Amino acid sequence: MKKLLLILSREYRLRLRRPSFWVLTLLVPLLLAALYALPVVVASGEKEQAEVLVVDETGLFENGLRPTPEVSFRRMPSLDYARRTMDTSDRVAAILFIPMREFTIPRDAFFYHRSSTPPLALQSLVDSQLQMLLRNAIIEGVYHLEPSVYHSVESTNIRLHPHDAVTGRESFARVKSVLAVVLAALMVLALIVFGVQVMRSVREEKNSRVVEVVIASVRPLQLLVGKVVAVSLAALTQLALWVVLTSLAVSLVRSSSPELFAYAEQQLEAPSVASKGTEATLQYAAPLSLPDEAMQGLAAVDLPTVAALFALFFLLGLLLYGALLAALASRLDPDADTLQWTLVAASPMLLVLVLAPWLLQQPAGTLAQCFTLIPFTAPAAAMLRLPFGIGTLQLALAVLLLLASFFLAALLAARTYRRHLL
Repeated sequence: MKKLLLILSREYRLRLRRPSFWVLTLLVPLLLAALYALPVVVASGEKEQAEVLVVDETGLFENGLRPTPEVSFRRMPSLDYARRTMDTSDRVAAILFIPMREFTIPRDAFFYHRSSTPPLALQSLVDSQLQMLLRNAIIEGVYHLEPSVYHSVESTNIRLHPHDAVTGRESFARVKSVLAVVLAALMVLALIVFGVQVMRSVREEKNSRVVEVVIASVRPLQLLVGKVVAVSLAALTQLALWVVLTSLAVSLVRSSSPELFAYAEQQLEAPSVASKGTEATLQYAAPLSLPDEAMQGLAAVDLPTVAALFALFFLLGLLLYGALLAALASRLDPDADTLQWTLVAASPMLLVLVLAPWLLQQPAGTLAQCFTLIPFTAPAAAMLRLPFGIGTLQLALAVLLLLASFFLAALLAARTYRRHLL
């Protein structure tokens, strides 16, 4: 036991002393904070207003198109005149041409742009205004209704609230599904990244022949277990530092420009529908916004428990895959690609990600439970099911099976370790 602790301590301190460990530990939170802030900064920046020339032969749309901060509209008498105007003005982004047809209701509209395709947001904005104006023309001209009354009725909605029949709590299935996929993807990615470190460590010792001296005084099983456990603890240390430093970096970014992020959050919220309908219509006119639903859904999840179980399954998964990858690295030649073999070893967990859409439909189904109890798929499958809840007995059984699989894999890998490193 003393020799095992010495190996573990040496391997752990060796990884923490490497400059690359601390460079990545500090660099990753900064990159994540930048990725968090960059879309907000881009979305809040000043946008140049584009101009769209309108040639409407039907006369239904030209007076109804409303300018926005992103686009303005200018009426043109003919398509040829609009083309000449676009050729002489760089501000003109496109020409909207609505030809006259034999039918009462126009069926087509053409959007002529320059050689470079106009932004999709501009196309969507013009398309949405055309659809609204056409709908209003039909409502008013054919059915003789006020468009505002129709839209007030159309905007009403009823929101279905799934609740657990036993606890009475709302399910928030959509939010939990997104969280489950994120947790499973992070688990697989982390195990692959740190599994590569295990393989590279073994190959370095194999190439330098240092392991021959070490293995003369300790058993192969002690050396393998000490190395895998040390890498796993170093990985947990780095993950914990990433979480803490990323939270601090994001907090600093938000505190540096609170007005900017407040504006971005307001833009993300679903706008309430302003209507002229009855009081009953106005009561249901403002649906729950997506950010509100996300926050309520996350609040319904026991995040400390999720974080603790993520760390536990990550540690056990890395121990299991680390033992197998260490044995595999001892057999590979120096020219073998470490990442490719790591992906091959992690293919059971990648299979769980591929089947995630079906597993999320029945997170407590037979297939999901089987994947949770199979050691090679348990880390990813448990993360997919964790936001929806897993029974304590099943969690304990999955943890015990992972531990037993690690010890069995370590015993089998130690033989390969000794045979191919000596």
